[in-house]
Amino acid sequence: MEKYIMISNELEELIHTSVLQEGARLKSIRALSQEYKCSKSTVIKALEHLKNKHLLYAVPKSGYYIIKRTFDESPENKGLVDFTNTAPNWRHFPYSDFQHCLNKAIDTYQQDLFQYGTLRGLPSLIDEGKRLQVYCKNEQIVVCSGIQQALTILCQIPFPNNKKTVLIEEPGYHLFMQTLKIMNISVSTIKREPDGIDFNKLEEIFRTGDIKFFYLMPRIHNPLGVSYTKAQKSRIVFLANKYDVYLVEDDYIADFETDLKAGPLYFYDINQRVIYLKSFSNIMFPGLRVGFAVLPEIICSQFAEYKRLSLNKLFRVRNSCKFKEIWLFFLQWN
Repeated sequence: MEKYIMISNELEELIHTSVLQEGARLKSIRALSQEYKCSKSTVIKALEHLKNKHLLYAVPKSGYYIIKRTFDESPENKGLVDFTNTAPNWRHFPYSDFQHCLNKAIDTYQQDLFQYGTLRGLPSLIDEGKRLQVYCKNEQIVVCSGIQQALTILCQIPFPNNKKTVLIEEPGYHLFMQTLKIMNISVSTIKREPDGIDFNKLEEIFRTGDIKFFYLMPRIHNPLGVSYTKAQKSRIVFLANKYDVYLVEDDYIADFETDLKAGPLYFYDINQRVIYLKSFSNIMFPGLRVGFAVLPEIICSQFAEYKRLSLNKLFRVRNSCKFKEIWLFFLQWN
């Protein structure tokens, strides 16, 4: 066994057995080289090996420190579950695994970091998007910077039905409501109760309201926490087809659905009337801003083009505005 591997294994064992405490600073490289009777370069190689395993981190002109892996809950929160926020507890995210994947991705896709990507997103990521519990063609999938970007684009592009008003559930996604207000888009609402919606009211709105699309959360609604039944989903799709209305399904928390037979609204659509949106904020790091939009083929190219133009617009603003103005613009798109 090479000397540096022997040193790294011994240090790793000391870390895992808490002989070396989390957050503590290791001995200096000189001290370790004297302790293990080897050269400084061998010690540095061993420490870098542990750094690559995400057990240590280096501070320039200070030394190597042991990564802190456990965090104590605040005493007042022990034994309590916080339902005031839909985001999972940050302590549950596998930070070290994510960091390793990120480093691996940077090494693998080095050449892609310095050029524009495709309109619809990284092809290999789009391939993974086909595991979304919906059956579609690759050409229908567009990778987005979270669901907010997808919703903003859907509000901007014209739809084949040439209608203008957006229908939303009430209560519903507060950020989308704010987006509609800022963009001065005509909005109608329909009340969502624990047992569903009034279908007579829905049909009346579809028939008379010039509805471009109906934005809804069929599964595990936020904040109500309820889902539509199979019959209700089927009825909504039927009415959308009857009155030429598109449906925008936000399936943001589908991963927590326990009923394997409770499919998405998209499952009941045979006329490409449903636009399926899925994000990963609640099962991955929210800051990744990763989402998928599964679109009808008739609007897919237009959606991707608007996405490209919106990014180019952001870059132009970055080169012509003050920092504060750039930040405000950035917030609108995220």
